[in-house]
Amino acid sequence: MKFIVRRYFSGYCSCEIEAENEDEAYEKAVNLPIDQGEILSTLEEWTDSDEVELDLYGLNL
Repeated sequence: MKFIVRRYFSGYCSCEIEAENEDEAYEKAVNLPIDQGEILSTLEEWTDSDEVELDLYGLNL
């Protein structure tokens, strides 16, 4: 059987894996090198998670 395994970072990396079951497919995918180009091409901006915080330690009070 073939599985498509997507490992999520901020983007994701996918690969086709030949395995007997989902657990085996995941274990094989974890041991493969990460395709950084694919991750960079799938990055999305998460504006809902952005934060702005006052730097109280940087103020000269």
